[in-house]
Amino acid sequence: MSVIDATPATHLTRPRRAPGTEIHPPANAGTGQWLLQRGPKYIRVGEHVARLAQHLDGTHDSATLAHQLGPAWSPEVVDRVVAQLDGLGLIDDGEMTAPGRPRRWQLVPPFTIQLTLLRPGRTMLRLQPVFALIASRFVGWLAALTGLAGLGALVVQADVVGRALGEPLPVTSYLAILVALIVATSIHELGHAAMLIRHGGRPSRIGIMLFYFLPSFFCDVSDAWRLEDRRQRVRVALAGPMVQATLGSAAGLLALLVDSPDRRAAMVFFAVGSYVTSLLNLLPLVKLDGYIALMSLVDVPFLRARAIADARRALARLLFGGTYQRELPTRWTVWYGLACLAFPAYLLATAGALWVGLLQRAGLVGLTIVLLALCYALYLLGRGARRLAAEVRAAGVRRLRVALVLAGLALAFGAALFARVPYTVEGAYVTQDGRTTLVLLDSADAARLAPGQRVELIGNGAVLHGHLGTATIATAPPTPGSAPVSSFFPIRVDAGLTLPVTGYPLDVTETPGHRTAAAKVHTGDLPLWELAYRTYVRPFL
Repeated sequence: MSVIDATPATHLTRPRRAPGTEIHPPANAGTGQWLLQRGPKYIRVGEHVARLAQHLDGTHDSATLAHQLGPAWSPEVVDRVVAQLDGLGLIDDGEMTAPGRPRRWQLVPPFTIQLTLLRPGRTMLRLQPVFALIASRFVGWLAALTGLAGLGALVVQADVVGRALGEPLPVTSYLAILVALIVATSIHELGHAAMLIRHGGRPSRIGIMLFYFLPSFFCDVSDAWRLEDRRQRVRVALAGPMVQATLGSAAGLLALLVDSPDRRAAMVFFAVGSYVTSLLNLLPLVKLDGYIALMSLVDVPFLRARAIADARRALARLLFGGTYQRELPTRWTVWYGLACLAFPAYLLATAGALWVGLLQRAGLVGLTIVLLALCYALYLLGRGARRLAAEVRAAGVRRLRVALVLAGLALAFGAALFARVPYTVEGAYVTQDGRTTLVLLDSADAARLAPGQRVELIGNGAVLHGHLGTATIATAPPTPGSAPVSSFFPIRVDAGLTLPVTGYPLDVTETPGHRTAAAKVHTGDLPLWELAYRTYVRPFL
């Protein structure tokens, strides 16, 4: 037997806890679950597994351990539990060292960079009475009432909401909104910390981070897993979104008192953004606060990963057959795992519906962003396919069935490439001296344009793109010219700031209410493969 083959058997024969592993008893003496901690990782276990972990000192084999632990244990059970602990990285393989102090700089995949500024330790615990007041039930009810009042304020200001989301705003307004969202996200994190301290926990790190390339504040509340009462852990998870929604509602209420149209629109934009961010945080389909709350509520560690594994195996069984081991016994978790698998695709589709047109109008820069997003989506799809293939191989599926299913999927994919789908060219329009002109940047697919094609004139807001009018391309030839930047992007800037364009005269059938905004030319249907080529390949050639 080679050294590589013998190593696992050797370190599991007389198992030893991995260096730095801590065993925490329940907060309520004698009741509840125990915790095994190594570095930032917390594993919730029962009393029997915790007792076994206490005996793993590297001097006893499985038979001796079973004898020490009592009649409920056998050598086979000990071996099985030790193997599970080894899979979690809690058994010393002979080369492990105790976790060092976490580095100040940390990369959290996929797009988060954290810089630790403060390790509060016991310092913040001295402020527990203050945080207990901040996170009290009275303050919670007050925040809930404020949130409802803020929603009412946005309903009253529906016209302002439409203008803020559906029309260009000044650059200063966008900068103010960005700063406000960063501050709100930071206070959001402090909301988690306040609730944790109220229940006797202790934040381990406080610092700043780049969260999906946006600066923000973070507070590590991993210590919440030491709270015995699952309801307390749920409150810690939900405190952040509640704080952020309260800030948004306050902005919506204060906007009622502001006279300046631009400032009022910026405050309403921030309010809507805060509410939407809070709702996204509450969705349990991604690893955000809503997921932590759900996992705490059902008290199932690694709920999402295990549910996704069961969902992947259910798909493998449906397509290829075979025998698969379940991670979780409940049926609802399979549906939950399927929803977790599908949600990223839904999120990308929603983002595409909102901003692909804007990014296409941005030329090569915008198309590069879209292409990078698609590459990331393909990476996620490929990773899922690799994991599915590993499940199928382990299930002992017949190769003939695998080949037939893959051939069917390949045929379906090939047929989809030739399905005809609508193809539009993104641009803008400008009305001057009673004439309306379609204007396109150099990167637009002008070769698809022809007289008589329908042009939809739409709003150029950051979020909403309402219908403004309709037109058709006239028979007059195109001419070079210039158009305001605000025609293509939802930014209100000086009229002298323009972009070189090619103009196509329009016959307007429905006069738009705005002098300039976005436009979309309906050029007919194309095979899906040609649409992908014209959109994502041709502009770079």
